[in-house]
Amino acid sequence: MKRSTPYLLLLPALLFTVFVLVYPLLQNLLNSLRRVSLIRGAGDWIGLANYEKVFQDSVFWLAFQNTILYASLGTLLALLLGLAFALLLNMKIGRITNIMGFLYTIPWVISPVVAGFAWKWLLNDNFGIINHWLISLGIITEGITWLGNPTTALLCVIVARLWQFYPFAMVMFLAGLQAIPEEQYEAAAVDGASTVGKFFHITLPNLRSVTGVLLLLGVIWSFNDFNMVFVMTRGGPINASMVLPVLVREFSFVQFDLGKGSALSILIFGMLIALSFLYLRVISRREPA
Repeated sequence: MKRSTPYLLLLPALLFTVFVLVYPLLQNLLNSLRRVSLIRGAGDWIGLANYEKVFQDSVFWLAFQNTILYASLGTLLALLLGLAFALLLNMKIGRITNIMGFLYTIPWVISPVVAGFAWKWLLNDNFGIINHWLISLGIITEGITWLGNPTTALLCVIVARLWQFYPFAMVMFLAGLQAIPEEQYEAAAVDGASTVGKFFHITLPNLRSVTGVLLLLGVIWSFNDFNMVFVMTRGGPINASMVLPVLVREFSFVQFDLGKGSALSILIFGMLIALSFLYLRVISRREPA
């Protein structure tokens, strides 16, 4: 009885995991192999035809390119901004450090849906505060439709993603900076190294593992991000900011082709699994002595 007690205690969590994760995944896999419509229901088995339909859809390739750009550019810019703020906070300039550290982390704790609506209001062409500032400074004469312009829509959601992810990068970088032995900087100072030299030869090499983990995490989270893009643009205008998670909704609940939407979601799942294995490989790798 004592041997079975731990398994009995774990059984509710296991059943919950199966119900919430495993069953929907298997059902999604089955739906991707047959003709399924929200209107007509499940139909006959068609094999890989849904996957062929996804790859033959031009919107899929546009959404794939947008997703790569959204995930990579948003993550890289967030890492740069997070590192810059981490360096500032690491200077420990009195009480202002604690105050600024609190203010810098606010975007991370805000819900993506709330953040999306906030950015949608900020970028509104009629009463958005960004247009108001630009008009006040004389940079523009009339409001710009940031989210309604195919040229700027994707850039705006990338900026919003950058704004929300950089606090996490900042905290991680700050922890990495505080773990660097002070003796390394003291030795470099004795050798006459400049501040720039210390940064490139001591700080960055010591932050290499943190940077790798943050880069993969940022790409994985951004690649699967639905809320920010859907709230701000819903993939528009004319699919200019369409990303893969939003396209799954488009296939399933706008075109009512649940089989095609399931096929796309399985493809996204495979991409995320590949990135996750890469992430696990990075965090399991040990730094050389």
